[in-house]
Amino acid sequence: MKLLMKLLPILVFLFIPVSLSAAPSPLDGLTGNESLESLSWFERYHDYRAHVDYLRRLSEEHRSRARIFTAGKSFKKRNIWGIHLFGKSGPRKKPAVVFFGTAHAREWITTMVTEYIASRLLTSYGVSKDVRYALDSFDFYIFPVVNPDGFVHSQTTHRMWRKNRQRQDGTSCVGRDLNRNWDVHWDDGAGGGASAWPCHPTYRGHRAFDAPETMALATALQAIKQRQGLRLFIDWHSFGQLVMHPYGYSCDKKLPRFSAAAWLAGELAEAMSKVHGAEYKAGAACELLYATTGDSVDYAFEVLGADYAYTIELRPGPRARGGFRLPEDQILATAEEAWAGVRHALQFIHRY
Repeated sequence: MKLLMKLLPILVFLFIPVSLSAAPSPLDGLTGNESLESLSWFERYHDYRAHVDYLRRLSEEHRSRARIFTAGKSFKKRNIWGIHLFGKSGPRKKPAVVFFGTAHAREWITTMVTEYIASRLLTSYGVSKDVRYALDSFDFYIFPVVNPDGFVHSQTTHRMWRKNRQRQDGTSCVGRDLNRNWDVHWDDGAGGGASAWPCHPTYRGHRAFDAPETMALATALQAIKQRQGLRLFIDWHSFGQLVMHPYGYSCDKKLPRFSAAAWLAGELAEAMSKVHGAEYKAGAACELLYATTGDSVDYAFEVLGADYAYTIELRPGPRARGGFRLPEDQILATAEEAWAGVRHALQFIHRY
């Protein structure tokens, strides 16, 4: 199974042509006119411009609790938008929770899930005691699309595109894997956790942080950590239904026995599994999936000292239909599972 998982990115890359014929069907309803109080937004996928508009409208409707901001620019100069949520004490005064979505361009469900979490935190603040408690206890920094260039390319040209769209001298190959470009055991990458070949889907880059997206995000994370502390970091991915704690770069490196971070991974997986019966498994990233060097979660946990850091692989399961093309009729259910896991985790980390 581990060998199959290691070969999966290569097989996908080789057998899906990089052409307009591999593009998805035209996306419908991209005007972003849905009511923020309804769930209709989460019934289908949307393009990048609509997502930006959604974040803007969400922040405007909840001005006392939210601000949109940008962490920086992508290779093609698109903004890397985030939404900052905070409670009654105001912004930048509580420990931080940070969520990333769409680091890998084809994983559209992660965009929807992170937006669903932002929406529920804001719209439930006045009616749910535990949500109000969470938003008054933490500042949330949510980035639904950290790879905007790749996301746009996936929606317009090549549905299965993974990397950013960064060009480089000496090769016609395009892109870096943004989850192999972080400055944490990056030098170990060519040993199995990433590729040094520019054409490979897990290409790590010429050096750590040479992708403008990872450099901008790392700068934002460092500032958040120094200013407020980093309690929880989750990088949302698909697929496989896994909740993975550090470490990704080595299967020999272990968390301490009875680690709170490992225990909470199990709690997260259980909470998500209970919602609709889709089973999520928990464990160390390297052991549960495969080695991932230069990834965001190891960076947040080992370099920045986040108290809790996870990679969560959403629906579908490894043997279910859809893969990266998760059907639209599963968007809402997946988001509800993620929301249940987040609520459960927030209740725990506030106490410990």
